Amino acid sequence: MIIATYNRAELLPATIDSVLQQQFQDFELIIVNDGSTDDTEKRLEPYRERIRYLHQDNSGPSAARNAGVKLARGEWISIQDSDDLCAPNHLATLYRYVESHPECGMVFANGAYLGGPSHNRETIIPAEKSRRLANQGVGLADLFDKSLVRLQASLISKACYDELGGHDETLRISMDLDLSFRIFRRYPIAYIDEVVFYYRKHSGNTSGDQERRLTENISVIRKLLAENPQAEITLGQQRVASRLAYRYYRLAKGLWKKDRQVEAQAAIVEASRLCPWSLKYRFYRLRWVAEN
Repeated sequence: MIIATYNRAELLPATIDSVLQQQFQDFELIIVNDGSTDDTEKRLEPYRERIRYLHQDNSGPSAARNAGVKLARGEWISIQDSDDLCAPNHLATLYRYVESHPECGMVFANGAYLGGPSHNRETIIPAEKSRRLANQGVGLADLFDKSLVRLQASLISKACYDELGGHDETLRISMDLDLSFRIFRRYPIAYIDEVVFYYRKHSGNTSGDQERRLTENISVIRKLLAENPQAEITLGQQRVASRLAYRYYRLAKGLWKKDRQVEAQAAIVEASRLCPWSLKYRFYRLRWVAEN
């Protein structure tokens, strides 16, 4: 199991404790400190005999995860965020599946929210969708859905990860989506209808860089379409266009609020081009372009 961390000293010990309390104990725990400037080093001292540790200059989460995977000696890898918690059944549930399905590139499961703002459902993937995925299998359209795959709830074949070159290190937010798309092109992906991790909501992960999130998401989707032309046929042209247009629209609104009108105009023009039938995008295009 790999945990890449950056300035999460307050939250990291609970994450490590949840990993060490696994029902399945035949694993190694690799901590990659991605150049933290807080007291992460001190917080790790009680765990030194139980972990493998790497400190590197700050290079971003994708690079830190890749560095951890390079150290891994197992055939399967689990990548955890340093602010979430593993359920005790996490590794046992996922490993039991891959033992009988070694052809899988990745198996993932569900997660539940822990603390922070209230949600209208207990699990990250709604119960009905979770049952359907387990019964009917995972398709490209499922991966295309927002926040479906969380690597915190997955087990990935190390051979698959290495073959694909690991995470795209230019990405800091949408790397899970990107890796899921690339795995799906070459390997089966399976789903288990169980909760195996808890997502902790806190100020450090609720604010986020919305502009970067949207631009990376757009980039990953366009990369999928460029590398796999069949994807647009599988997903449906209108579905793909609508998904991209909505991201350009949200990006435009954020840019406009920052007084970056030229960039906002370019984004809303692209949203309108992708979905010419949308009155909302046409309205904002006419309004913002006319104002300048």
